[in-house]
Amino acid sequence: MAALGAGFAAQGFERREASAAAVWQRPTGREFVVAWVQPTRSPDAFGWYGSRFIIEIRRGAQPMAGVLGPGFRFCQLLDDEGREQVRAVQNAVIRRLPPAPARVLRTLDDRARDSYLALGEQVTAAYTPDHDIWFRHRDERDLDAWFQLLPALLPGVLGAARLRLG
Repeated sequence: MAALGAGFAAQGFERREASAAAVWQRPTGREFVVAWVQPTRSPDAFGWYGSRFIIEIRRGAQPMAGVLGPGFRFCQLLDDEGREQVRAVQNAVIRRLPPAPARVLRTLDDRARDSYLALGEQVTAAYTPDHDIWFRHRDERDLDAWFQLLPALLPGVLGAARLRLG
């Protein structure tokens, strides 16, 4: 998360130290623009495909994660090139997955098995601004890849957020 901190600070955001999560905020008029890293609430219980997180950016009355108000997810604010860079890292994470565990596949019906195995398929179509893109990871190597890319994309994302949210 420290890799993102400098980028947020450069755009006038302050880290919310009182929060257990990674949360940054900056005032805009009488409200705040708040950004936070949100892990999934449903990681892979079987340990095959790992977990995922997103970065949310919203404007609202309170400087806290989950603030109610208009907002965007990180990738909605990227241009086509940025989304392609995200897709490249996403596919690198997927390529590093080990084979799906046979012990798990034996317990799933056909439909559930197909859905589970689909999580190991490469993202072949370009992401659009409407895709709900979560940053997938299984290990430190995956997180390192994300935290090398995301700070490079952050200035453009925060610029787009400033235009749309104030």
